[in-house]
Amino acid sequence: MHPADEYTAFAKLMGQGKSVEDVAAAFGVTPLVVKRRMKLATVSPQLMAQFREDKIGLDCLMVLASVDDHDKQEQTWAGVPTWNRRPDYLRQLLTQGEIESDRDPVAKYVTVKTYEKAGGTLRRDLFSDDDKKAYLLDAPLLEKLATEKLQKKAKQVAADGWKWIDVRVRYNYDEFVKYGELRKTRREPTEQEAASLTELETRIAALHDQMEALAEAESDESDENGEYEKLETESESLQAQIKAREDTLSVWPADLMTQAGCVVYVGNDGAAALKCGLVRPEDRNDMVQAARLAGEGGDDESLVSLPSPKIRPVHTDKLMRRLTAHRVAAVQAELMDRPDVALAAITAHLAVKLLVDGYRRHYGSDDALTVSATNTHASLPSEADDMKASAAWQKVEVERATWAARLPESVDAIFPWVLAQELITVQQLLTFLIASTVTGVYGVERSKQSTDALAVALGLDMSKWWSATGPSYFNHVSKGRILEVVSEAVDANAASPLAALKKDAAVTGAEQTVAGTGWLPTVLRVGMPEKASLSGDTDEPPVANGEE
Repeated sequence: MHPADEYTAFAKLMGQGKSVEDVAAAFGVTPLVVKRRMKLATVSPQLMAQFREDKIGLDCLMVLASVDDHDKQEQTWAGVPTWNRRPDYLRQLLTQGEIESDRDPVAKYVTVKTYEKAGGTLRRDLFSDDDKKAYLLDAPLLEKLATEKLQKKAKQVAADGWKWIDVRVRYNYDEFVKYGELRKTRREPTEQEAASLTELETRIAALHDQMEALAEAESDESDENGEYEKLETESESLQAQIKAREDTLSVWPADLMTQAGCVVYVGNDGAAALKCGLVRPEDRNDMVQAARLAGEGGDDESLVSLPSPKIRPVHTDKLMRRLTAHRVAAVQAELMDRPDVALAAITAHLAVKLLVDGYRRHYGSDDALTVSATNTHASLPSEADDMKASAAWQKVEVERATWAARLPESVDAIFPWVLAQELITVQQLLTFLIASTVTGVYGVERSKQSTDALAVALGLDMSKWWSATGPSYFNHVSKGRILEVVSEAVDANAASPLAALKKDAAVTGAEQTVAGTGWLPTVLRVGMPEKASLSGDTDEPPVANGEE
């Protein structure tokens, strides 16, 4: 019998006064089958006609029948592409805006029983295998009930001594990104706690000895009794006990809690959760002072973490990369003439790689030496469109072409060729190659750069390799910055006439006024930290270019 004919027959019997149980017994089905077939009667006649013509499957029709609105049923079915008419996708469309009682954390926290008792409307899916599942339709009421329940938890937390307690149904990390965070400290264990920890650690050590003995046993017999696994399980259990006891020793510093607070919210597991130790931006100064006192003027950073205030940089990311690219090119050009500095640089580089940080193995490499190298020079034009016109770039390129012409064409012949050269030739080649690997392009202004030590050793004077012009600098900064530069490079009187000009005219005037002064932005200066305030240097991490 077609399911559509079934529910017609069921309806006829029930119209005669038969109960669901009587109908189920008469047809040899369960009462749930009868209820579900009767529910199909609520489906739009238009969709029922398609069902009879086998244009809609029973599984999809049951999903459509889960809602009583005929228009919604028809519109949903018509809006689904024929290739995607699946029950799970239909259910997703029909339940948009509804809250699933078994999946939503807030619904689980409040419970369906409490929600219904408060007058909340819901919809149950007769075709769901879970007879307890419901779709909650009143989101504002649900959040109100959750907030009221969380308030009780908040009162308990407030008794701990926090400055403030914030109740949120959900914790949004973006809302608290500007907040600082207090850290827990470890209190000294009592004699009883210390003895218990020692006992646990001793027992774990003994278990490990037994496990090691079993593993090293020379017997070929297998561990039929699973002794090793038993020891391992016991060890893991004891380690969990140690962690639990260590957690109890981790406490909030009571003298700092008065400057911090907590957020009480519903966790992903459907239970009340806490985010404690948050420091509001307006409490930052008081917390820093309190933390210094608590740390006796010393390690206050170990007690509290505060986000650094964002400072708008004077130079854009693109301009910074442009300027530092020119600095890298200049260091490369200078370094080619200083084999003593190049030899010291590569020696220090290898010492860090092999002595300070340990041996770093490069898997998959056929090189005889574990020294990585990247030709950073080749990537510099991508950072500064005027790079190829610079004297530093051209000097390195001429040297590159010269060495490329001298080397044998065959890769295998290069090593024998180098062996046959005079020591001075090898030094010159090595110096050029080392210079080609110099890196240090940054997208942000920093107080320190990777090329600082090299620049000092070389006595680098960037005014020999770069000058401030419209295309190289002034076109890329604000008019206010242009006036600052002219005032610093010459004086305020020279900058004053430019203030009344439009940006293009001010750029031309600044270029002419600054020409020949040797002025450099801080990022291009060497050994001039006192000028850092003009460019707003920060210790942000670099955007690496060709890092080894």
